[in-house]
Amino acid sequence: MSLLHSEVIQLDVPASYYYLRLISTCIEELLTRMDNLSDRDILTYNIQLATHEVCTNIIDHAYAGNPQGRITMTLKLTPQPAHIVIHLRDTGDTFDFLSIPDPDLDEVREHGYGLFLIRSLMDQVTYNPDPGQNHWELVKYLA
Repeated sequence: MSLLHSEVIQLDVPASYYYLRLISTCIEELLTRMDNLSDRDILTYNIQLATHEVCTNIIDHAYAGNPQGRITMTLKLTPQPAHIVIHLRDTGDTFDFLSIPDPDLDEVREHGYGLFLIRSLMDQVTYNPDPGQNHWELVKYLA
């Protein structure tokens, strides 16, 4: 199918690992709207992985496991130039995004690779701790 206009999907889900599959499915289905994506499966997986990492950080850190937390997601797929923008919002705790260094890849550790992975997989990553709401923006160019 050839996408002529931007398409938008919005979700508001509980901040729970249970809903990561729903988020992945929305990303995959939206990307099926684009013809001629090279390495479609790898591209889809990378976008899903980066989005999962952000959501996992929201669940684990922003909400610290609070079952009342929610994640609002807006996915926007635009044909010209071909790119996807993912907005994620939460009302949990904030942090200083720019102060988190990339991990030392020569050092073996179990945690601390998430932000590095997100930055590596996406073309643009922005985090804004707005008053009362954290806002992530992930951008991936598809051409």
